[in-house]
Amino acid sequence: MKQRRKSKLIIFILPPIFIFLIFSFIFFFKFKEIEIEPEVFLNYLTPYLKDKTLLEIFPNLEKIMKDFPEIKKIDVRADIIKQKLFLEIKNSEIIAQICDEKNCFYLDNYAEIIKPAISKKQNLLKIYSSLPIEKNTLLNPEIKNLLSLLFEYANWKPLLLKEIKIYKNFDIGIIDEKDREFLFDPSKDIEEQIKKLHIFLIKNFQGKRIDLRIPKKIYFK
Repeated sequence: MKQRRKSKLIIFILPPIFIFLIFSFIFFFKFKEIEIEPEVFLNYLTPYLKDKTLLEIFPNLEKIMKDFPEIKKIDVRADIIKQKLFLEIKNSEIIAQICDEKNCFYLDNYAEIIKPAISKKQNLLKIYSSLPIEKNTLLNPEIKNLLSLLFEYANWKPLLLKEIKIYKNFDIGIIDEKDREFLFDPSKDIEEQIKKLHIFLIKNFQGKRIDLRIPKKIYFK
């Protein structure tokens, strides 16, 4: 009978102890060491995490995502014994600078217009928009599709791009290193327009303004 009573007592006491340990861990346990991959984010993010309790860290993760728009995902692991926190960051890559008449931001490989917190690359491709742009918005899907296929072609050809213009009617002007402007309509068949671009280049036609927007035709002067 005594053994049974003792067992029941242990069963009765364990849950409060377990709950107490969990709350102690959340409110008082602090991580002394931080490891972040890629390491470029380490110095920037450590102040958000080091010597912080879990209660402080979780809202700080949201703050990190807001303060660093180039960060798209954070995976977190913890080593309780070593008091060590591991963060694996998935971040975007800045591919161009994009400007309208008033503002300049950056375009990443997720087609998001952002102002990254960490220093940007030098000599980025410039995109000039006649239409207003806003921070933390996505590029128009048709323009995104055009630029994606164009960058793919430029890496294969290669075609050296100097700058890109987005006109008010949504037409796109692609200027190469020879100051030739190739006009695209992102609402039409983009693959056909890129094929016409390829024909113009391999035939070594001469022209400074090349219109690829009309189906089955190339106009240039």
